[in-house]
Amino acid sequence: MTYKLNLLTLVFFVFSVTLVTPAIYGTASAEEKFSFGRSIEGTYILDQHSETDRSSYTFTEFGSVIWSAADQKKYSYFPGAGVWKQTGDHQISVRIISFDYDNKGIGIVDMKFNFDDKFQTVTGKFKGGIYPLDVDVNVIDKKPMQEFESDFTGVRLSNAGG
Repeated sequence: MTYKLNLLTLVFFVFSVTLVTPAIYGTASAEEKFSFGRSIEGTYILDQHSETDRSSYTFTEFGSVIWSAADQKKYSYFPGAGVWKQTGDHQISVRIISFDYDNKGIGIVDMKFNFDDKFQTVTGKFKGGIYPLDVDVNVIDKKPMQEFESDFTGVRLSNAGG
């Protein structure tokens, strides 16, 4: 009887893990997630359509992003940092934060990047705002002091050394 109960428990456990794990962690394997990260890893140069601004975004394989823009000195803000998450086959969402924006607060920008099949060109949109310094960057609970949005296009920076 104990053998049958243990076997039944084992079958139930394996069945439960098989159903619950994809719901919690998603259906992509760790290798698939790292493979996507390796595909986008690198630096992209973007041009905004609403302004004559150029910026660079450097994505790491593991979900971090560093941002820098040509007009930083003009607006007195620091380069930003943030995180990215895969949201489609060739799509990611990004949140960037930048402190000391015009000496008034913190810039928070949410973006959507759509990559081509070879991850060499990108298009997308962003929307953001300037918030008081005490805003929770994970749960934006304050009204922005200023808002902005734009479309962009970009290209991957190629290996200049070879």
